[in-house]
Amino acid sequence: MKLNNLFLALCLTPIGFNAVAANKVKPIEPIMVTIPAGSFAMGSLDRESTQPVHQVDLAEFSLGKYEVTVKEFSRFIAATNYKAPNECRHELDGWFKPASKGNWQTNALNTSEYQPVVCINWNTAKAYVDWLAKETGKPYRLASEAEWEYAARAGTDTKYYFGDDPNKIEVCQFENTADYYGESILQTQTNTSYVNWSTGINHCSDGAARASIVGMYKPNPFGLHDMLSNVLEFVADCYVENYNNASKTGAPSESENCQRRSTRGASWHWDHWPLTNRGRIPVDFAGGVDGFRIALDGKAPKLSKTTKLFQKEVMHAQQNEQARRDLIAALPNKVENVALKQQGDIVFLSWDKSDDSDVAGYRVYKNDVKDAMFKLVATNIKTPFYRYVSDTQHSVEFTVVAVKNHLQGPYSDPIATETGWSKIPGQIEAEWAKSITGASVTLTSDESRGHNLTGRNGIESDATMVYQIDVTKAGDYTLHYRVATPNETKGFELYLGDKKLTTAAVKKTGGYHDWQTQSKDKVKLPKGKHTLTLKSLDSHWKLNWLALKESQ
Repeated sequence: MKLNNLFLALCLTPIGFNAVAANKVKPIEPIMVTIPAGSFAMGSLDRESTQPVHQVDLAEFSLGKYEVTVKEFSRFIAATNYKAPNECRHELDGWFKPASKGNWQTNALNTSEYQPVVCINWNTAKAYVDWLAKETGKPYRLASEAEWEYAARAGTDTKYYFGDDPNKIEVCQFENTADYYGESILQTQTNTSYVNWSTGINHCSDGAARASIVGMYKPNPFGLHDMLSNVLEFVADCYVENYNNASKTGAPSESENCQRRSTRGASWHWDHWPLTNRGRIPVDFAGGVDGFRIALDGKAPKLSKTTKLFQKEVMHAQQNEQARRDLIAALPNKVENVALKQQGDIVFLSWDKSDDSDVAGYRVYKNDVKDAMFKLVATNIKTPFYRYVSDTQHSVEFTVVAVKNHLQGPYSDPIATETGWSKIPGQIEAEWAKSITGASVTLTSDESRGHNLTGRNGIESDATMVYQIDVTKAGDYTLHYRVATPNETKGFELYLGDKKLTTAAVKKTGGYHDWQTQSKDKVKLPKGKHTLTLKSLDSHWKLNWLALKESQ
């Protein structure tokens, strides 16, 4: 940081003048909560990475009541001139957006210095706690995975510390997560959706559309805030695939030259995850939703004068933010009974008119493929019907929302057009299938920036995709297919009706983000409309598209 910028940053803080006079910036020690000693069953049978479930015995320790804020982090930068990352992955306006310019201080997401600091990486978080420990003489550190899970659970035995919440309604009181209010702002400002992203959308509204000022939601039984969401949290552990060699005392796993560290919790732009879930992140990756909180052995220390002042500032920011949220009007109700009629390229939608006199109109969203993200196609619609001219032959989904006070309500139940017929010779996008089993649709990392088929382990070995094709000319065709895989695989079989056309191997491309176009010659096709079925013979591969072109 340049000298003039440093001087300005210090003078804008409550201790700016004294710090400059003493030529030393004092840290803000965290507001901490004492976590009692105890034993718990760590892990879950829901995922391989959280097994085996095992008992952990923890000594008393303390943990930050809040995630580390921009305000606290600014002292570290001012004191050390640490070179924090200057690029930050934001993933707005369509997700999968490459890293953009921005840092912990200036980015597209933070609007308050009392929000969690983001756009840093694990290495930066570790440098911060090391500096804090050195400056205060107290061994501040990152929590271990075991400490984090024990503190997040806080003696409960449900999916979340506030219960199982099967209807996804209670969470908005406790965590900043993907919800109706966030969806309304996200769609309006960035044309991006939570729906069919990560684990979906919650059926409630909290008044926050981005990272929240810390402590705005109810704490868990230990008095900790934002444990399951707001921002993802770095912890001390080097990431390991399972708990086979986990410490019985909760010590973090370590290894030389560790390249990936464990993360816990989730963030505002994902749905919250069960508190047993684990994540991993490269130590040099800086994201717009990644932050941390601080741990310390033993009881929580007494608050210093600097921390007491910070506490008052946080409370003031919380009060102002709550006042803003209190002014947000209730969202309109869900639009009901959407119907669809289709005549050629014309799609006619209709729905029940809202009986809420404050509803100013409606918006229509279109989903290019099932399980993808809805995009706005029409707004300011005053009538309970809409006509759309289709520009594709494959099935698409529509949904409708009501709008009042510039905020939209929940999506109506989606309704889809009929699956059309893909012209051959030509290209068929993988997601255009009439039916898909054993695979899911996701945004692609390929240069097309569209969608591809994948799954938890890539496309499964017994996956089946059925397509409708219209062959305009009988003859010999060459099959081309765009794939990505870290392994050599058996590939897939291709059927025309009940007749097997060919078997196509999927060769190793180098990884899940290394895409190649591979091919298979001499596929005979008769003229006319047919069902084309792809049957996977192996797992751990992805498919972007198929193409059938006349053989030369």
